[in-house]
Amino acid sequence: SPTFDAGRWAAQWRLPLLTAGHYYREPEFKTTVYAGPTGRELNSFLALLHRRFHWTARAAFAFSQDAHDFHRYASLLRLDRSLLGAPNFTNPRSLYSDPEEAVQFIQANGRVVYIYGPLKTLQEILHLAQVQNMTSGDYVFFYLDPFGKSLQAEEHREAAKPWQSKENQDVEGLRQAFQTVLIITCHEPQTTKYQHFQSQRILRAQRDFGVVLNDSLREDLVAGCFHDGLLLYVQALLETVREGGTKQNTKRILEKMRELKIQGVTGTVSIDSRNDREMDFDLWTMADTESGEYQVVGHYVGSEKRIKWTGPIHWKKGGPPLDNPPCVFDMNVSSCADSEDPVPDYTKINIIRIAIGGLILLLLTYLIITGHCFWKEQKEMTISPSFSLSLYHPYEKGT
Repeated sequence: SPTFDAGRWAAQWRLPLLTAGHYYREPEFKTTVYAGPTGRELNSFLALLHRRFHWTARAAFAFSQDAHDFHRYASLLRLDRSLLGAPNFTNPRSLYSDPEEAVQFIQANGRVVYIYGPLKTLQEILHLAQVQNMTSGDYVFFYLDPFGKSLQAEEHREAAKPWQSKENQDVEGLRQAFQTVLIITCHEPQTTKYQHFQSQRILRAQRDFGVVLNDSLREDLVAGCFHDGLLLYVQALLETVREGGTKQNTKRILEKMRELKIQGVTGTVSIDSRNDREMDFDLWTMADTESGEYQVVGHYVGSEKRIKWTGPIHWKKGGPPLDNPPCVFDMNVSSCADSEDPVPDYTKINIIRIAIGGLILLLLTYLIITGHCFWKEQKEMTISPSFSLSLYHPYEKGT
C-alpha cells in the first residue's frame, strides 16, 4: 500500500514520517511516528483489564472475514504475556466466515472473548449464543469498535443501543444477550477545544474546498490526532534547531518527540519508545439493563497506564466469569477424569457462597437469640428476690 511504501522510503532516507490513521507497524518503519490509535496501546489497556479481573490463563479472539481491515487487527491484538505477568497465557484466534463458525470456535476456546467485525454479525453471534445458553454470565464478549460506530444512532437504532436491529425480530432477547457484551472504543474528548476543532474542520472543508464532511468519531479523531502529532513534531523541531541542530537531524527530532508531552485538541499527546501514541480508550457497558442503554464505565489513560473507573459493570452472575473454568479446557487433570459433571461453572460457585453465607447468618441469629434469652433470665433472677422480701417481710406480719 502507499503507506507501507512511504514508511519504507522514509526509513531508507532517514526522514520522519507522521501518520494517524494506520495501526499496523512494520519493524523497519523506524522513523514513522503513529499519532493515532495503535494496537500496542490497546494491548496495554486489555492487559490492565485482565489483571483486574484475574484473567491470566486464556482469551479467545474472533475476527470476521467481512471486515475490510481484519488482517490488521488479527496481527495487532496479541496480549503480551509480559504485560499480563502470565507466561502460560494462551489466546487462540479465528477468522470466521459465518456466525455459526464463530460460536463453535468460542465454545471450544474461551470464556473471555474478543470479537471484531460488523455489528450485524455480532448480533447474529449473540442470538446463536443465547440459544446455546452462552449469555447467562459464564461468558463475557468484548466487541472491538475503535470509532464507536455501533453506538451511533441510525435509522433503525437509537444511540448507545447496539442491540437494536431491524433484521432480528427477537429484539428483547438481543437486549438480554447484550448484557454480557462490553464495547471498547477510542476515547472521544469532551473538551470545548476538541468540539471547536470539530466544527472548524467541517466549516473550513466546505468553505475552502467545497467538501461536505460528516461529524463522526473516525474522521474527527484521526484529523485531531494528525493535528496534534504535527504540533508535537514542530515543537521537537524548534527545540532541535535551538540546540544547534537542523531539520535533517531526524534521530534527535524523534528523541525530542518521545521526551515531550503536550496538550492538544485530542488531549495529552505523548509518544512511547516505539514512536507510538499513548492513546486513550473507553470501556462501555449496558449501564441500564431496563432501557438497554450503554455508558462509559472505564476510561483508559494511555499516558498514565491506568483505568479511571466511572461506574460499575453489571455482571449477570454478580462477578466476572472465570477465564479458565476447571475441567473445561484442560481435561488432563486427574480430578476431571472421574467426574460425570466436570464443569463447575460460576453458578455453582455462587451457590456454595450463598449457602455458606446462609449458615453464618443462621448461626449469628441463634447466638443473638440465645444471648438475649440468657440476659433476660439473669435479669429476672436479680429482680425476683427483692420483690419477694418486700411482700413477705416478717416484721410486717407482727404489726
